[in-house]
Amino acid sequence: MRVVKKIYSLALIMPREYFKIAHRDIFHYLLPNSRALISKRLIVHGKKPVCSQKSFFTGAGKIELGNGCIFGFISGGFYRGGCIEFQARSVDAIISIGNLVKTNNNIFICSVNFISVGGNTLIGQYVTIIDHDGHALDPSKRNELGEFGKVMIGKNVWIGNNVTILKNTEIGDNTVIATGAVVSGNFPANVIIGGVPAKIIRSL
Repeated sequence: MRVVKKIYSLALIMPREYFKIAHRDIFHYLLPNSRALISKRLIVHGKKPVCSQKSFFTGAGKIELGNGCIFGFISGGFYRGGCIEFQARSVDAIISIGNLVKTNNNIFICSVNFISVGGNTLIGQYVTIIDHDGHALDPSKRNELGEFGKVMIGKNVWIGNNVTILKNTEIGDNTVIATGAVVSGNFPANVIIGGVPAKIIRSL
């Protein structure tokens, strides 16, 4: 702790950019990736991801991470006090994240079946991706798990802030999802989609 206090003391007299770098290094000193990656069924293909915000990989299922992923962004807003969680809730659940996927802060991806995110995808802050209904629609079974499906997101997709992606959704390569959209259904490649519910706005 003495070493950490000295680093913080030096950081206080540094220019702003150097302080950000020092803060990031201290975060990794106190909570290195090896501690953030806590799931027993986590599979990392290549180097471990850089977790700039606290990141938790939980659940009984399988989580596969591609090479070169970055989760969280110090300057992205709402950084302090939040976290990123990938939750493969059931034993059969699979979350598959491609290579070079980058996210902003406060992301929640929850699967009981199957969610995949293609390589080079960018994900904004406060994005939720879920492949199931949390509760059944039938009033007599309301406390039971609802219907589930799949979510498949293509490569090089840009997902804006505050987007919610629901079960049985397929998004084509290169597509852009506008801020605040609620997405359900199949969307082709190379389009911009947005709205509640999301619809195609125009082609790229």
